[in-house]
Amino acid sequence: WADPETGMVFCLSEAPNAEAVKKIHERAGHPADEVYEVPVQA
Repeated sequence: WADPETGMVFCLSEAPNAEAVKKIHERAGHPADEVYEVPVQA
């Protein structure tokens, strides 16, 4: 999701942990300022 008024972009990612999300975004050239883990129950 993108907010054109603030220039912020929000990304929903599925990964084993927050560090994995940070690494893949860095490799793509778009480092994340913040990552929030959301617990999922099966």
